[in-house]
Amino acid sequence: MTVSYYDLDREVFLQLQAGVSQLDKWKGPASGIAEYVTSWGVERFWAMSRSLVLKEGQMPDIADMDEFPDEKKRYFSWGVARLVLCNIVGDDLKINSTMTTSDFLEKFRKLDFNQQVLLTDLLIEIADTIQFWTMRLSDVYDINGKNKSELQV
Repeated sequence: MTVSYYDLDREVFLQLQAGVSQLDKWKGPASGIAEYVTSWGVERFWAMSRSLVLKEGQMPDIADMDEFPDEKKRYFSWGVARLVLCNIVGDDLKINSTMTTSDFLEKFRKLDFNQQVLLTDLLIEIADTIQFWTMRLSDVYDINGKNKSELQV
């Protein structure tokens, strides 16, 4: 399997824009994705990224996120990581962002070693990209003091 050119920065930035109004709630956990994957693995990351706020694995409408307790908002960036990962390799590896954890576990275990490593490395790169854009969004907010819904980076 080969991964064709993919504009990772653009995709991550666009996905994070949906949650910018709740930035303070998820920016901290965004920095822990790569460490979590390297410590606990892709399979456990998948389970955590399907937080209780995600109905059938779908990212909630940002307007609906206002109704959720802060604890549930913290995994927004983790859902973005899962979505971007599937946008990149989903067709080749036959995974999609709405797969249940058990379906993903079954699929992941059937991948060969090289595919598992590719998926893990790519997820770590996505996590680093999320961390970069999260901090950039936070910096712009702190510097400009603007309403988060009006951030322009």
